[in-house]
Amino acid sequence: MTMRHPEGMQKLALAAFIATSALVIIAGAVWGIRLFSMSRNQTATQSTNPANYPIGGFPMTGNLAPDFTLIDQFGQPFALSSLRGHEVALAFIDARCKTLCPLTAQIMYDAKVRLGSSAAGRIDLLAVNANPTATSIAEVQAWSINHGMLHQWVFLTGTAQQLQSVYHMYNVYVQVNSNELVEHDPIMFIIDAKGHERLYFETLDSNSQSDLKSQEIGLEAGMRQWLPQPQ
Repeated sequence: MTMRHPEGMQKLALAAFIATSALVIIAGAVWGIRLFSMSRNQTATQSTNPANYPIGGFPMTGNLAPDFTLIDQFGQPFALSSLRGHEVALAFIDARCKTLCPLTAQIMYDAKVRLGSSAAGRIDLLAVNANPTATSIAEVQAWSINHGMLHQWVFLTGTAQQLQSVYHMYNVYVQVNSNELVEHDPIMFIIDAKGHERLYFETLDSNSQSDLKSQEIGLEAGMRQWLPQPQ
């Protein structure tokens, strides 16, 4: 039998300790990554669950809403600032959209109706064309007619450059892909009667009646919160 030198034994023990520690660290890192990923996935799932959307919208800092002038569905120039004294619900609507944007328009209209006629007279619905490749007055007018909104809101358009400027001012993502299909933030803003940004909402990609109803109730609550006092 050959006896190992004590110094050699110490080196082997040290090597074993280092190897074991490394395995523990690696295993911990792997589980940490898995737990982090699970946490992110859970958060993402929760954020798209209608039950987790705040009633009344997401609060904003109260900055003055950037002013702009575009052309409405009747071919007339229209400035956001012309609505001072009224609350404004501002949405970004693709003039060729047949999926999510009609839901946004429906939610806006129904939420306003829920306020009752007196309160509804103190809020205006405003949309900006979120399709910089379909900018004609005929496009926004036709979309408004097809969705029963011709005389229910103001739907604004302009040149692609003018529209891009408004997207930038409001930090709204709009992207036209290679098939000329538009991706954009399905977002609405509540602007108070003095022109300050107060709330924002995002439309859920869901045709469920319960989802639509919950969004209408939430938007109504947000609208009611910032209504100006009757004159």
